[in-house]
Amino acid sequence: MPHYRTRAINLKSHNLGEADKIMVMYSREHGIIRCVAKGVKKTKSSLGARMQCLTANNLLIAKGRNLDIVCQAENLECFDKVKTDLTKLSYSLYCTELISHFGTEGDSNSAGIYDLLFETFKNISVFKTTEEVLWAVLRFKLKLAEYLGYAVELETCARCNKTEQKYKTYHFFCADTGGVVCSECFLKSRKTFEIDNRHIKLFKDALNYDFPFESEYFDKNLLFSSFNILKEFISLRSDKKLKTPAIIELLC
Repeated sequence: MPHYRTRAINLKSHNLGEADKIMVMYSREHGIIRCVAKGVKKTKSSLGARMQCLTANNLLIAKGRNLDIVCQAENLECFDKVKTDLTKLSYSLYCTELISHFGTEGDSNSAGIYDLLFETFKNISVFKTTEEVLWAVLRFKLKLAEYLGYAVELETCARCNKTEQKYKTYHFFCADTGGVVCSECFLKSRKTFEIDNRHIKLFKDALNYDFPFESEYFDKNLLFSSFNILKEFISLRSDKKLKTPAIIELLC
């Protein structure tokens, strides 16, 4: 039976019989993979803790007829500080849901997406404030959109490609068309949000920096409004309703 090695982060699992689980993971080399973890629900299983959600492992996997089989798992990172904080956990599960929805098998961008997800969980682990966590998730959504070919347009009108002349700034973001829109196109657009220069600057900086380095980025209202804009932007591009945003609204 042929084997292969890969690094992967556990996204979710499904019970399979009394002792096994089907693991859904995002791997650096192969994108989304689904594997059977045999005996993982037994108390003496060597895979038990390593197959928890939000855990990164170096795996040895055997090719199977229907589903591959996890043979060995060497833990790379448990992200324990994420799992013991309700706010951090909620936002991290939101990220895993996005990967589950938009990730594909054999994705040519799998290395970049894996590294982005690992970086996001690592940053959420060490960040101490909700504002910092929001920054990490905003950065994750913006960069994931780029990898998926949905990059947010921040320079020219997403409808007509013209640059806004009045005051040289944009006042509207259209989640439907995927970016800022000029004053004329605003009247023709659906799912629009009022924005100002702070939103655009935040989006641009979040794409480039993994830490909010300016004091204005610790403004919760700005961060939450930016989060909701991108939440709508991404939801419109999903063929399924996302569950975790409702949980975040309830708990965070």
